[in-house]
Amino acid sequence: MTQFSSATPRVALLGCLAAPLAMSSPVWAQHFKMPDPVIRDAAAPTAALDARLPRPTTSFGAATHDGWVYVVGGYTGPPHDYYWEAQEADFYRVNLHDRSHIEYLPHHDRLQSCSLESHGDALIRIGGMMAQNGRGEPQTLLSLDTVTCFDPADKTWSNPLPNLPEARSSHDSVVVDSTLYVVGGWSMDDELRRPAWHDDMMVLDLEDPSSGWTSIETPFQRRAIACTTAGNHVIAIGGIGSDRSMSQSVDLFDRETGTWSRGPDYPGVAFGMAAEAIDGRIVASGADGQIYTWGPGESTWTHAGTLTFPRFFHQIAVAGPEDAFFVGGMSRGVRPTHLERLQLGSVDTNATCTRLTIPSPMPSKNRQAMFLHDGWVYLFGGNTSTGQHDFEPENFLDDGYRLSLATLNWEPLGDYPHERQTIQTCMVPEGGIYAIGGFGHDGEVARTWTEGYRYNLETGTWDAGAPDLPISRSQFGLTQHDGTLWIFGGLDYDPRREKGDQFRHLLEVVSAPAGQDDANFAYEGVTMTGPRRAFAGAKLDDRYYLIGGMRENFQLVEDCEYFDFETRTFHPIPSPRDSRLSAELVALDGRLYLAGGTTPNDEGGFTPNTSIECFDPTTNQWTIVMEDMPFPPRHMRMMPHRGRLLLFSSHVKDTDTVELAIIDPGFPELASAMTQVEDLD
Repeated sequence: MTQFSSATPRVALLGCLAAPLAMSSPVWAQHFKMPDPVIRDAAAPTAALDARLPRPTTSFGAATHDGWVYVVGGYTGPPHDYYWEAQEADFYRVNLHDRSHIEYLPHHDRLQSCSLESHGDALIRIGGMMAQNGRGEPQTLLSLDTVTCFDPADKTWSNPLPNLPEARSSHDSVVVDSTLYVVGGWSMDDELRRPAWHDDMMVLDLEDPSSGWTSIETPFQRRAIACTTAGNHVIAIGGIGSDRSMSQSVDLFDRETGTWSRGPDYPGVAFGMAAEAIDGRIVASGADGQIYTWGPGESTWTHAGTLTFPRFFHQIAVAGPEDAFFVGGMSRGVRPTHLERLQLGSVDTNATCTRLTIPSPMPSKNRQAMFLHDGWVYLFGGNTSTGQHDFEPENFLDDGYRLSLATLNWEPLGDYPHERQTIQTCMVPEGGIYAIGGFGHDGEVARTWTEGYRYNLETGTWDAGAPDLPISRSQFGLTQHDGTLWIFGGLDYDPRREKGDQFRHLLEVVSAPAGQDDANFAYEGVTMTGPRRAFAGAKLDDRYYLIGGMRENFQLVEDCEYFDFETRTFHPIPSPRDSRLSAELVALDGRLYLAGGTTPNDEGGFTPNTSIECFDPTTNQWTIVMEDMPFPPRHMRMMPHRGRLLLFSSHVKDTDTVELAIIDPGFPELASAMTQVEDLD
């Protein structure tokens, strides 16, 4: 039996594919189909160079056989609106040891919601559902009773097994020894007003298929379940019941006694989930992206990891006693093409990284307003140049775009109200997304600005329902605490003022309530301990941390501190190994991660800093997470995303691409070596 570490196992993102995707989008959005990304994967020493699904899909059958995961059928259209054009006849296999090797196989049936099992030298496809209607026609869905076999050696289909006694879809199945079990599901027919829910498990002896199917009553009627095996039990997990309620039940069928019993309820979202047995243990995941394991005799499930992209109606492929791959599925309205790998054994304490170079439609090269919401990176404005001081009117932009992290496709958005860069953004729970200040050209000079705007995610538009600044600023820190927006530091710049007064470093900390249209930022008696702009800032618990930056006369700020929101006072903290200008700081799992920016060099200039450092407030110490980031950090942005660090840079000269990296920082307090990230060809 696999021994699980007490630390969380690593889930590595392995690959992706930019491909067309049918999905519901706001009326203001138009979908971009971009060329494929270039994937440079350094997720683990044995990681594949490339791991792509040919097509993002849900509700497909999958089985692992002889080191390959086989995928058949699936659906690519909008959820709950089924038509035959979006049901796929795809049948292909992906080599789990060399994920760049994908082979298409013969198959002609457009279907979804079938199951696929491996037995001996064959694959068995069971049931499924076909849409009889075309797009826009009244929906007519038909469950199937067919059972057909594929021979991977000669790549042919045959029908040596009897069909199901009744049609079945939205079910699952498992082969134990030489017995096939088909559990759950329902039967749909255009002549029936309502689907017929199955209350039995169908059993077939694969050594003697002529004996036919046997029906065993189940203590449940559920579909969209996961079925697997452990010990001497067939196990049915979760799903939705005939009363339309979601179930977290775990039902165990004892193959020796022929009786059903209950296991501990599944602790996560158990609809459209996937489960597989690995070395005697069950590994399962549902729509919340949490991964749990369970073994016979245990009273509770054990949390084993978190997927970068939560998904349901997906599958799990087993590659070995400690390896599981999560394939396909739906993630918040989009379908991930990434394979994610869960390693269940010993935990690598070093950071791991996957880097992608993605074609981009954006004219902006840096300094965009940016925020992350629901698996999308939103970007507005910015500068067209990769130069340091290109501030002509034509350099400033108001364009808006968003990038799906699940599919790596782009959508254009409504423009920002002004052509501007270095706008600071902040998301307030249930209060919207706010964008404040920034730097732009007024037709005469490039200067800082005071305006604030609020973004409506439903309409995709900006409005003026955000507080304005009393004094124009850029290069400041913006955060929210308990529904109040706070601004720290920054620069008021206007080249029309007298020489020596063009740069004004602002010491007044200002705040404003979020969600009040008539409120503006105001000074409430809190003053910075000294000038600081272009610094790294992040809120963790009741503190806002300020790292590095620049003060008067273009001198670096080497001291670091935090602001306590309860006492409204500043307190010093140790400085990181390297002094940094324009770095990024992210709060993640109770720690702070510092990355990017530039550091002084021996020649009196600045050198891009490629390291990632971690600060632990409980120990008051910094550690090095990674010495070499996956791409040059100039104007790089960093955000937390599902327990990982998301790095983004559009500062790419001569090509219309952006750089993206997802970094699992590992366990800095345990790491004994630095992770070197390389580009793999």
